[in-house]
Amino acid sequence: METMIQMKRSIIFSIVMALVTTAVLVGVAPLKIYAGESVVIRSLNLKFDSQFGDQEILMPQVSTTTTGVSVQDLVWKRDISKWKAAKAERVSVILTSSNTIFAETYNRSECKITGARFVSAKALDNNTLEVKVDYIPVVKLGNTARAGWADSKKTKAVWDKVEFATGYKVSLYADDKLKKALTVQTNTVDLSDLMDKNAVYYYEVRAIGFTADDRKYLKEGDNITSQDITMEYEGSTTGAWKGNTYVEEDGGTPRNSWKQILNDWYYFDANGVRRTGWVQTGIRWYYMNPADGKLLTGWQFVNGKWYYLNPTGGEMLTGWVQTQPGIWYYMNSDGSMASNTNIGGYQIGADGKWIQ
Repeated sequence: METMIQMKRSIIFSIVMALVTTAVLVGVAPLKIYAGESVVIRSLNLKFDSQFGDQEILMPQVSTTTTGVSVQDLVWKRDISKWKAAKAERVSVILTSSNTIFAETYNRSECKITGARFVSAKALDNNTLEVKVDYIPVVKLGNTARAGWADSKKTKAVWDKVEFATGYKVSLYADDKLKKALTVQTNTVDLSDLMDKNAVYYYEVRAIGFTADDRKYLKEGDNITSQDITMEYEGSTTGAWKGNTYVEEDGGTPRNSWKQILNDWYYFDANGVRRTGWVQTGIRWYYMNPADGKLLTGWQFVNGKWYYLNPTGGEMLTGWVQTQPGIWYYMNSDGSMASNTNIGGYQIGADGKWIQ
């Protein structure tokens, strides 16, 4: 039996050697035969450790614990001076190995990335591998320099912008008791709906990441208490209109929110498109210019009816409205002006004025 096994092994060896000899004779390079599969790196890892300071973007530390592999170089697609907080940046990580070789390619499960997102991994030669990764910088947000009230309206909070911040947390206090906390995307918010009684009001504001994804990479700043000062607010001046969408300098667009651009207010829907005509937010109605989407105030003639929009806030008013000292109008529940009628014993003329 042992003699028969030895004969079979001898025959198999002879066939293999014959194939190798034939390949050499006809000029075909024989396949490389390795001592074992361990010479090829089957899997590897990379770790991105974020470094961050106050309002400063720093390079991450990149390392690997794969045996025999080292990080030779990092080639970033863009210079760090152009990086934006919470925005992905592409980098090519060049890995080298001296005593083992890389496979031609690796997939996500074979090349595990911590702290960044795997894109691709391809060997440049047996001992050099290029791994492409998307890394998102982490930033510690700073604090606003000033927080006060708009010069045009005492109930509108205004504060200085914080670099890299995509949102702000505002907490309103009445007589030192928390009234309400809310988050906004702009550096102003009208608090008139909450300031409904005779009290001492102030607010605290801190820079945050507005979305859940933003908050992974933007470490919030500290609370700053408002002061009894007035501040001018002109709205955004650094973005640009692209059709009916407003694109900020960092590429973001306002969605489901108000945005003051220069001295005009606009409302943007979930797709980032500015609204026109009637817009309802909460329980209030506003009218946006049908031509350019700007918020309109004061008297407006819409579809054959007169409406009076708050000159300071723009919301549609109902009930008795005094537009000038001693001049009263009555606005119906739908906001339209009443005329030629009697309201609670008060006579209303054809021009809508109360006849005294």
